[in-house]
Order: sequence, then C-alpha cells, then structure tokens
Amino acid sequence: MAFWSQVAAHFEKSPPLVMFEILNEPNREMDAAWNALLADALALIRKTNPTRNVVIGPPFWNNISHLPQLELPEADRHIIVTVHYYEPHEFTHQGAGWGAAYWIYTHDIPYPPTEASLQNSLEQVPDAPNRYAFEHYWLDHWDAHRIKLQIDAAAAWGKQHNVPLLCNEFGVYRRVTPKDSRMQWIHDVRTALESDQIGWTMWDYRGGFGVVWKEDGKPAKVDDAVVDALGLKK
Repeated sequence: MAFWSQVAAHFEKSPPLVMFEILNEPNREMDAAWNALLADALALIRKTNPTRNVVIGPPFWNNISHLPQLELPEADRHIIVTVHYYEPHEFTHQGAGWGAAYWIYTHDIPYPPTEASLQNSLEQVPDAPNRYAFEHYWLDHWDAHRIKLQIDAAAAWGKQHNVPLLCNEFGVYRRVTPKDSRMQWIHDVRTALESDQIGWTMWDYRGGFGVVWKEDGKPAKVDDAVVDALGLKK
C-alpha cells in the first residue's frame, strides 16, 4: 500500500496510456486475501488517479482457470482484467526446473498429443503418482479446439462483467520442446485470443520462452518461426 501511494501520486499527471497493474501473479498465501487487498489498493490509487486504467487479475498466478474467483470492484469502469495462459503445463513447461518437480524430466512432448508418443513420454517420469498426473495431458485431448473453448469461457466471463480482457502472458518453454509443436501451440492460443478480441503479450522477449535468441556480446536474433506463429511481420 505504501508503494502504490507513492507511485500513484508520482504518475498522477501522466498521459492516459500509462496504466497500473496492482500485482503480477498473486499466489499461495495471498490467494485467499487477494480480493480484499486489490480493493484496498485500488481505492488508494483512485485518490490520485480516478480514471486511470488499472490492470488486475485472478489469484493463483493470474491463471485463467481462476478467473471466476476474481471479485471486481463495483462501479469502476476503468478496469482491465488480465489472465495468464500456459495450459496445459505438461506441454508448455516440459524441461522446466520450477513448478511441478517432474517437469524437469520431460522432453520432446508433442502438441497436440499423439497416442504414439504416450508410452515413451510417460517413461520419462520416474514415480507413479506423477506419471498419473502427466498422463492427463493425453487423456484430456489438448488441441486448438480445447484451447479455444477455455478462452471462449474467459471471454464470456468478461462480457458478463462488462470488462475488457487482456492476456499479458502466454508461451512455451523452448529448451527441450519440439519446435513445430511450440509454434503450433503459440499459433492456436494467439488466434483463439484474437477471435475473442482479447489483447495479448507473449512471454517472453529473450528468456527461456523468448521471441528472440540472445547470446552475450552478440545482437539479438529474431526467431522468424515465432513471429509467423504470432501473425506478425518483421
């Protein structure tokens, strides 16, 4: 609250294109308290910035599946709701050294999942409970249609609450992910968002999910395949 008191006052006279986001990815112990905290922070911001657009998102790391848990402040017409989209994590976070402990063992997982890849992929995970969790990536039939249904549901929530939506993170960890599968997933998510008029920003620029390759001391190199999947032109 002290932070937002200072920052809101500092930017009070800034152009309308300057927007605030109260907190990126509230999670864990904050989940239960998030709706109360964001209401308090928003009330503080409104003392100096009554009409500035403020971005807020649901708890549990802004996960799209937790959108119904977000309580919107009443009568505030300058809110943009953000979600993050990394579904299904079994694909997008394969090889990652954070999150579920078994992700780091997984690699070369295709999207959409194929029956032929199931057994070899499951053998990458050493313990039975995690293999069971991992298997749901195949059982749940993740494809463009499944992704669009989930994003459509979020769009319907936005219309119900009369707020614009923004997806300011989506992407695939690229270290061990098949390139064609990564591009297909990025394309499917991006087109689903655009079909529902949801603004988007891919995560990230040059890191493990990046749109460019960057080696120290060398110029960044744009990944043309990612640019194509995003529907952009160089």
